[in-house]
Amino acid sequence: MLQDLTALAPKLPGAWFALGHAYNALTQDALASFEDQPEDSPWRKLLVADALLADGRLTDAFAVYRETLLRLPHMVSIHDSVARIYEQTGHKEWAPIERAKGKVAPSVCVKRKALCEFRARRFQAALAAASTGSDPESRYWQARSATELALASFRRLDELPDSRERREVRATLARTERRYKDAIAELKVALKFAPHDPGLLDDLGTSYYFARDFDAAAATLGPLVEQHPDDARLLAAYGDSLLQLQRLDDAVAVLRRAVERDPSGTMARQALGRAYVLKGDFAAAIPLIESQLSQDSDGSLHIQLARAYNGVGQREKAEATLKRAQDIQQAAQERADAAAKRSITPPK
Repeated sequence: MLQDLTALAPKLPGAWFALGHAYNALTQDALASFEDQPEDSPWRKLLVADALLADGRLTDAFAVYRETLLRLPHMVSIHDSVARIYEQTGHKEWAPIERAKGKVAPSVCVKRKALCEFRARRFQAALAAASTGSDPESRYWQARSATELALASFRRLDELPDSRERREVRATLARTERRYKDAIAELKVALKFAPHDPGLLDDLGTSYYFARDFDAAAATLGPLVEQHPDDARLLAAYGDSLLQLQRLDDAVAVLRRAVERDPSGTMARQALGRAYVLKGDFAAAIPLIESQLSQDSDGSLHIQLARAYNGVGQREKAEATLKRAQDIQQAAQERADAAAKRSITPPK
């Protein structure tokens, strides 16, 4: 229906905006279908490699593609991605060699139509073919094709006269690329088309938060929290902004509400734990931080917990927790060192 609408009204921004988001929803559904697989499963690794490539982290993407190709040798499209990396890293002479490794016979396309349609950049046909299956490869091509169709819709929108939808899509892209200042600028223009729009203000406040402009984040998110006092996500972002501004009493009050509304919310529980530590309420901090230790990738949560243990006189626990923090930090440094040694190597 949305495709028909864009055909009938090709200059209507809302139609392209809605179509792009509809394709994005298909992408998210397809990606979610892989969540029950282990993180080191080859299909999830392939999706990670695609994300790294899209994010411009070419050396990391190259390493993951090479690893994944060993486990999914039939996914010849990986050779296309590796060839793109060669072209973008000054190794154009290696790209044709890599692409040649991915050639398939016409008979293969009869059984793997989605693959061949995607490689021919016929994304609508690829999505239609992939949607007839439920196996991992079909779901993978559903995600890839829907993503390309969403991007095409948003590119069409960007060619139209300026609009709220055009600016909102630009802001979303900027946030995805972690260009938060650009996102803020785009959202401010979008708000000129739709003043006081709560969705745009939500995005603006969140962008301020990720840009670490906590004064602006608190000022933007505060009125939204008053309008939506039970929105745990808003409460968490607003509460953490207050915490960053050292408004501890206000932060604790807001973050408590966030945890009450969503007890499983990682961001709110971690922020409330930090707030309690800063206030010296170590007994209240301990269960909050303990519940989040599995999320600790840099040792910081263990350090906070060690401080809380010390605060309640549990010295042995504090020492053991601090040792664990040091181990996590060392492992993180080793991973960073290993990543720094990665390089783009010739075709095998």
